[in-house]
Amino acid sequence: MNWMEMLQKIFEVCIIPLLGILTAYLVAFIRKKSKELEETTDNELYKKYIELLQDTIVRCVIATNQTYVEALKNKNAFDEEAQKEAFKMTYEAVISILSDDAKVYLTNVIGDLQLYITELIEAKIKIQK
Repeated sequence: MNWMEMLQKIFEVCIIPLLGILTAYLVAFIRKKSKELEETTDNELYKKYIELLQDTIVRCVIATNQTYVEALKNKNAFDEEAQKEAFKMTYEAVISILSDDAKVYLTNVIGDLQLYITELIEAKIKIQK
């Protein structure tokens, strides 16, 4: 047996099976990395939209407070009806600022977006008092 035949036999016996094993590991590695990337992307997207929502709510609460609530408080006219109107103005401002993509994503992640926004607005109002 010459050295070419011997190399061919070694290749057939050792290298070809190792290629199959290496391929299986490579496929598993690619799947794992793809899943990690997908999770990271989902987390970043979630963080982006939640921060966007919270920032929008804070800004809308501040704007409503400055343009509507303070004026009524100075006149001692900030009654329960005015509070409801201030909330409605803030809620509508938040909804109008959010993009359709943000609304769809947040609804899919959170569930009841209207309830979530309502609770966040109420929490931000309490903080500002």
